[in-house]
Amino acid sequence: MEPGPSLNRTLQNIARNVARTLSEDGCLIHLLNRKRSLLEVALRYKAAEGFAQAVKPGVGIPGSALRQGKVVVEPDLRKDRTGLWNGEARKEGIVSAICLPLRGNKNTIGTLTFLSRKNRRYGNKEIPLLSALADQAAAAIENVSSCEKIRRQIKAISRERKRETEIRNFLENIVDRSIDPIMATDLQGRFTFVSRGAEEMFGRPREDLLGKKIGNFFVGGEREVKGTMKTLVREERIRNYETEFVGPRGKRISVILSASLLKDPQGNPLGILGVSREITEYKNLLNHISRTERSYQKLFEAVNDAIFFLNPQGYFSTFNRMFLKMTGYTEKEIQSYHFSKIIHPDDLPMMQSDHAKVLRGEYVPERYTFRLINKGEKVIYVEGNFRRLKERNEVVGILGVLRDVTEKIRLEKELLELSITDGLTGLYNQRHFYSELDKEMERSKRQNATLSLLLFDLDDFKVFNDIHGHLEGDKVLKTVARVALKSIRRMDSAYRYGGDEFTVILPGATQNEGVRVAERIKKSVENNPSLQQIKLSIGLVEFDPLYDPTKFVKHADEAMYTAKKMGGNRIYIRPREDHKMPG
Repeated sequence: MEPGPSLNRTLQNIARNVARTLSEDGCLIHLLNRKRSLLEVALRYKAAEGFAQAVKPGVGIPGSALRQGKVVVEPDLRKDRTGLWNGEARKEGIVSAICLPLRGNKNTIGTLTFLSRKNRRYGNKEIPLLSALADQAAAAIENVSSCEKIRRQIKAISRERKRETEIRNFLENIVDRSIDPIMATDLQGRFTFVSRGAEEMFGRPREDLLGKKIGNFFVGGEREVKGTMKTLVREERIRNYETEFVGPRGKRISVILSASLLKDPQGNPLGILGVSREITEYKNLLNHISRTERSYQKLFEAVNDAIFFLNPQGYFSTFNRMFLKMTGYTEKEIQSYHFSKIIHPDDLPMMQSDHAKVLRGEYVPERYTFRLINKGEKVIYVEGNFRRLKERNEVVGILGVLRDVTEKIRLEKELLELSITDGLTGLYNQRHFYSELDKEMERSKRQNATLSLLLFDLDDFKVFNDIHGHLEGDKVLKTVARVALKSIRRMDSAYRYGGDEFTVILPGATQNEGVRVAERIKKSVENNPSLQQIKLSIGLVEFDPLYDPTKFVKHADEAMYTAKKMGGNRIYIRPREDHKMPG
């Protein structure tokens, strides 16, 4: 253990006086550390540094003396069997040593070792005297250690008291400067302490308040105070209790009061400590807000648009009557739902992405259309507008406004269908054909996919019309259109190109696959009882990345006329073009 200044001085006196009296050449004092696991050198007097080694109990001469609790004499250190000091002894000319245990009041606290350059013999007369000397030294060491311990404790107590005084002064300063009123009463409800904040709230000086009953300042009087006291004795604290005090000139002061039971060290109740906060202006503002909220609530419920509020996690928290009507859910049901519950699966990825963007304040469309699925599984098209809401720079959620546009979408789809559909056959018309052909050509280039095109007409259809009339001719065109639709693949699309000409776009089809579709159309026409007099000339061309739409259709048209020139009622495949690299 590390000795203090006073202990060090005592050890030096012991070593110096004893070594001088006994004419020894060196002295070592080992003391046990606090864990009693190691003998550490507390003092080295006229002994070489090589002797100042810490040892474990039982190791070397000091360790043996400690472990055995008796004097250990080594007449010739050069022959020391423990090997601890024999090397240093030869170096310094030390011959003999005697080590005495320092026996304290309860335990052995260390060892006292004398070193000599002479071959000393310690007999039965010297050893008892040396042991008595070691016991006196141990007593002196223990006394000094005890005194130092007491001095340390006194200093610690002094520091603690000083700290307590500083903390008390600091707390009193905080309490006295607190804006919020702080009060203490005894168990009878009489004021024992009031802060400056309490003086200002009641409009009276401290001297006038101390000793007065707090019940005089409650709007509820002594009855309210007794009820509060009972709660405090039972539960030991009250948090955020809203009440009213009587202020200057009888003015009512709304406050939030928190109080706790004061106890002595034995746990007996002494009184009550309370902290209040005036909320009069807040209450007035709250009443005003409540009136305003009621007005807004009426407006909120009166509008024909569906309005709702999502928390940052995407759950519904507020909504109006129209939103419940639109979704078909009850108020209780919708409050537990995440917005994804009512979004059409095909639109959900877009809505989840936009929800995250709105929360981050990133750009989203001002207004866009998507689909909801109501409680009855009905799909509803809505036009939505969303805004991020913030309070004190913190995002609190998203406000959404929805309008049902299902009927509008239906009408738009009908108008679109009318604009792209041939009125006689029900197939798509030529305008829509070029729009879709352009898309498929771009996709073919982008994905390096195959694409084929069929163009066919009815052989000698003019003659048929002249003989049977246009009404019969129209029936034939309708029947051919139905047969073509049944013969093409699911991904294909058929169009009336004009007059008696039809075309079919074949995405992903090679020439061979296109031939199979063309053969099905031709055979279905031949097998149809209503079309026994009708034959088809079909032209087939596979897409070339160098084509533009005009050239693509022109080559299909040329292939069809080649089939017609070859006698009709056949399929002609335009050969692929070889593209040579310029030299």
